[in-house]
Amino acid sequence: MTFEPGYKIGAYTIVRLLGQGGMGAVYEVEHEQLGVRYALKAFTAQDGYVDVLKKKFLAEGKVLARLRDPHLIRVFDLAIDDATGVPYFVMDIITYKDGTPHTLDDVELDDLEEDYIFDWFDDLCKALDYIHSQGIVHRDIKLGNVLLREDKHVMLSDFGVSRIFGAGLSREVNVTRTIVSDGKTESKLIMGTEGYMAPEVLQGHDATPAADVYSLGVMFFHLLTGIWYEPGSKALQLLDSFKYRWREILPRMLSSNPNERPLPLSGLPQQLRPLESPEETAPTKVMHKKLRLDFLKRHWLVVTSVAVFVLVATVAVLMLLPKGKDILPPSQDNFSEIFSSEGVFQFQEDDE
Repeated sequence: MTFEPGYKIGAYTIVRLLGQGGMGAVYEVEHEQLGVRYALKAFTAQDGYVDVLKKKFLAEGKVLARLRDPHLIRVFDLAIDDATGVPYFVMDIITYKDGTPHTLDDVELDDLEEDYIFDWFDDLCKALDYIHSQGIVHRDIKLGNVLLREDKHVMLSDFGVSRIFGAGLSREVNVTRTIVSDGKTESKLIMGTEGYMAPEVLQGHDATPAADVYSLGVMFFHLLTGIWYEPGSKALQLLDSFKYRWREILPRMLSSNPNERPLPLSGLPQQLRPLESPEETAPTKVMHKKLRLDFLKRHWLVVTSVAVFVLVATVAVLMLLPKGKDILPPSQDNFSEIFSSEGVFQFQEDDE
């Protein structure tokens, strides 16, 4: 269900739809008496897990209402629409200079100053340390859940699949486990976003703060290189190209062993800072296309050699097979991710 502009829900009037996810739609609304604009998130899920997800949606509102941090969205109202029975909560609206909300998923990253990425890392380390101290695991750290403010700092949003592990809050907010069974087919619903989730979560273990650390590592590896991280990837070598010491930090965050990931996060930004020298502290830009091209140049001989070996081996096998026997062709690795680079929102520099 979606609400049209002009629809009145509680004390708020719908202005426009800002975005929609798997569990809720976010609208810009105006308070009838105050004339102030806010963001309103309404529950929209309609699948077989609707009861579980509705419980999580209400829990998200209760969790956010208790949190107070400059890099977290502030929630101050939670209710159910009388006419439709749809639950909703109201929060501060975060927009960029053009008056529209933007996430890091919208930002054109090529040629972006590395200093901005460091600042975002610092902001999110502080936010995650705070929520972890409150007994909460976010479980869905990704580009689309990080809002960009006018001052170019960021705020963490969307706690819809967060997990409460602290005893104090768990008595007040009823949040289901990381893995949910439907009770019939024993199928499991794992909360999070594919590609960002830690290996242990994919294996069915409960999410811990270390799982958020892994997801944060995946996100910043992509911000810096334009490549999505895969365990064991040689693309980690690309981190040697930067001013900040990402090569020392991100591999630890991306460890397959949750016990090896750094916690708390608050000390990591200081460890990232470059050595004090004019050359290393000069502003640098993230140039994804150049990074990927350099990476391919360094490894093209290895790739070519492997391809030739596979071709020779295939011919040899074919010559040894009896005539008339069919075999399947060997599978091919897909290198398209190395060349992909998307972005629809041009990051604005301050006017001097």
